[in-house]
Formats: sequence, structure tokens, C-alpha cells
Amino acid sequence: MPVNLIHSIFHRVENGWDPISREYSREYDEIVTGSDPAAVVNRIAQYMGGLKGKSVLDLGGGPGHFSVLLAERGANVVWHDVSKEYQKLAAQRASAAGVSLEFSLGYLEKASRLEPNSFDLLFCRVCWYYCRSDRKFAKLIYSLIKPGGTGYIECNTPAFSPARGYRRLQYWLNDKLWWKIGHPYPPHGRIAALLQAYPVSCMELDYRSELTDIVLFVK
Repeated sequence: MPVNLIHSIFHRVENGWDPISREYSREYDEIVTGSDPAAVVNRIAQYMGGLKGKSVLDLGGGPGHFSVLLAERGANVVWHDVSKEYQKLAAQRASAAGVSLEFSLGYLEKASRLEPNSFDLLFCRVCWYYCRSDRKFAKLIYSLIKPGGTGYIECNTPAFSPARGYRRLQYWLNDKLWWKIGHPYPPHGRIAALLQAYPVSCMELDYRSELTDIVLFVK
């Protein structure tokens, strides 16, 4: 379904388009701050046996909370997101913390310009649904991770925002026909199923909350 692709053609980041307003970027910044991002990073660091010297891609990095926390653990972090407003916040946060980030600006799919098999960790939290194709995005994520590297995916499910009106149609089209109009949350279990189509040495699934799918895997 080319609707989202057509939208991206006419809304180009390089021409100054930004889907995030300054006001919303600061509101979301506060939301993430209150969600205890350090707990997530601690879990990943423990799983990987430390992050020092690791190459990390924060795909959909937003205001940079996780990028900075990962960098503070000694990782070499590439922040990738579509919003310049988020990039400003991430840069300010990194400067305040005394760490360096590499910035890559563009739609999620533009991460394809990064070198394949180049990241020890690919971190993608609550932004999967902004991709244009779930199948192609799973393939992209897998391709960017080094053999033996780790992927961490966290994404809300349709239960997070119950289907009513137009949203009901979005969910149905995505669930039954794999057509994406806008940014519907993927059906529960889809992300893991897509990644399991590729060779992975291990995978952990956290489905304790019906609102969120968490997938942690090693390539």
C-alpha cells in the first residue's frame, strides 16, 4: 500500500519538514524521562555483558534519553530519527552528559544507508509502527546487526489504543492485508514472527503486558 510512501515523497526531512513540533518534543521528552529509561538500558547491558566499546544504533532515537544512557555505558552510539526537534534535544542531552553521539536524520527506512552488519546492538523502542512496511523493516533491522549482535525491539500493540472508527479500519487493513495507512500498531506477535524468519541464535519474548511486545534476540 503506497499511501505512506507517497506521504514521504512530499514530506522530505532534507527540505525542512518535521513531523514533531517544538511543544510536542518537549512534552514527549518529559514522558520518556518519567518512564525510567535506565532500567531498560541496565537490562540490555546485563544481557550483553556490558556495552563498553559496542557499536549501537538507536533507531528512532527521539529526545535521546536512551542514546545518552547507552553512550554513558561506553557504547559508540548512532542516533537515527526523522525529527530535527528531537535531534536538538538529543544533542543538548548528550552535551550535558559529556558524551558524544553520531546523528543520522531521516525516515526509519533511511537507516538503510548505514553499513550492513555493523552494529553490536540495534535498539528500537516504541517507533516500529512508523515504518512503511513491517516485513521490509524487519529485514532492515536484521541486516544492520552484526553476526552475534543483539536486537532490542519494544512496540505497543493495538491493545494500547483500542480500535474505534478510523483506527479500527487501520488495524484491520494492517492485520489482514498488511496494508499500512498511517501508523497502526502491529498485531501482537507479528514482530517476533517476522524476525524468526531469519537465522537467530536465541530470542526472548516479554509479553507480560498485552499493551506491549518486547523482543530481545541475538543474530
